[in-house]
Amino acid sequence: MSVRTNDQILHDRVNLPRLVKRLEKSVSEDDWSDSSQRDTWIKAQGTLQRIRHARLLLKNVEVDDHGTSPASEHRYQRLRATLDQVEAFVTEVEQKAAPPLKRPTPILPSIRAPVTKISDLESMPIEATLIPTEDTALSAPSADDLIPSSQTESLPSEPLVSPTLPTASSATSKITATPTILQNSRALQEELSEQLALMATQLRRNATHFSDSLVKDKSVVEAMQEKLEGNFDFMKKERIRLRDFRGKSGSTTCLVIMSLLVVLVAFMLMVLVIRVT
Repeated sequence: MSVRTNDQILHDRVNLPRLVKRLEKSVSEDDWSDSSQRDTWIKAQGTLQRIRHARLLLKNVEVDDHGTSPASEHRYQRLRATLDQVEAFVTEVEQKAAPPLKRPTPILPSIRAPVTKISDLESMPIEATLIPTEDTALSAPSADDLIPSSQTESLPSEPLVSPTLPTASSATSKITATPTILQNSRALQEELSEQLALMATQLRRNATHFSDSLVKDKSVVEAMQEKLEGNFDFMKKERIRLRDFRGKSGSTTCLVIMSLLVVLVAFMLMVLVIRVT
């Protein structure tokens, strides 16, 4: 918790009654039904914010007032009751003038679902590959499948053509087609990447501008600090001069008063002497 100075405490004590009186005056004298409903709602929001600030000031003043007397306690209760009345009235006005909440229109029904054309599906070349299993490759031929020796003589003597087996390239072939959904997702990703790049650029510009503003504010704060230090030294000198002048003027004032008394006594004595003689 930060330590509050005497100036801040005095500032809060002075501003609290003024702020409460101003709020009470605005509630009693202002016409809350003359302006439009939106203006009335905005005005009520600002008044509620000022009421919160007044409550904070009241809390700080009560905390800083160590020697609380019955009179100050009565004054705090009266201020708190006034703030409660004002807040109740403004809250009622704010609830009456509050704009109705409208639910935003959903955008999901407006998004068109991706449609895949039948012609695109028919035009996609699909290659199927048959992979032999180990059971068929390693199984030995049965006796029924063997050709007897009497029939081997009747077979032609031409060399047999080896059947075409699937190659490794056909086994690793892929479907060379890009559906519409992939195209849409790629376009969306490109758009998002562009937006992220723009956001990064804008963030860099904001950081640069913020750093420049900090440098300017630092120079202004340093200049104000120098001026305040100079004013403080000047006020110290003037305070010393005022103290010396007050001492001198006090002695001079006493001398003048004594002179007047002496003159008055001499005048009275002279009058008495003249009357007697």
